[in-house]
Amino acid sequence: MRQRKSFDFDEVAMTYSQYRYPNEKLVEHVFNRVRYADRILEVGCGTADYLSILSELLHARGFGFDISPSMIMEGTRKNHRVELMVADADQSFPYEDSRFDFVFNVNLVHYIANLENLFEESFRVLQNDGSVLTVTDSCQDICERTLTYYFPETLEIDKARYPGNSSITSAMKKAGFEGIYTTKVKTTFEFKKKHFEQYRNRAYSALRLMSEEGFEEGMKRLEEDMKHGLVIGKKAYTQIWGIKIAKRDFDLPTIFAVGFNDESSN
Repeated sequence: MRQRKSFDFDEVAMTYSQYRYPNEKLVEHVFNRVRYADRILEVGCGTADYLSILSELLHARGFGFDISPSMIMEGTRKNHRVELMVADADQSFPYEDSRFDFVFNVNLVHYIANLENLFEESFRVLQNDGSVLTVTDSCQDICERTLTYYFPETLEIDKARYPGNSSITSAMKKAGFEGIYTTKVKTTFEFKKKHFEQYRNRAYSALRLMSEEGFEEGMKRLEEDMKHGLVIGKKAYTQIWGIKIAKRDFDLPTIFAVGFNDESSN
């Protein structure tokens, strides 16, 4: 079990609600792979922005939970069509077995102490043939993003916080998921005032964990670069997918072999 990364999300709920928003390219990428779902669940949903837009695109009922009451309050205020509650992703999920077609989490795993529980519970609440998705940052993603370029201290902060892809896939396999594969979304964009305000208001947790001196120095560099010309932002997302397949009470290769031998003996 990993040490839980403590962070007071009640304190930053309004900032996240105002300055964080879904990445359009990531939303399109997820939608194109899921296409249909009746009920979807976001684990550690925060203010539920991804849940809201995906449930609308998929014409699905959206459910989500988060450990922060303030995040859930903000999410409920912003997104009226989804059903949210307060619960802890390191504990049993507050839903019955086989309830959902699609279970996902976005930027959650670096706060989770028990990855095995996260995926065991995701497996439990999924229907057979349902999909699970974890959106995270790989080491390469962290190294190449704009945030790290202007705030170098965040590199080691986040490399220490984020579990590696191998740890995630290992926990998924142990929980019973099959067909595990990884996809990548890379985005480049013109760095505009809204992105500057995200940084200024520390709408990323790593900016709240770094030194004040390093933060102010990074903001100054960014402001100067924006004054002197176009700043191109970079952000990448790693997606790790898995499928819950119904348990088989037989070994298919064995059955085929028996059938072949029986036929040949006639």
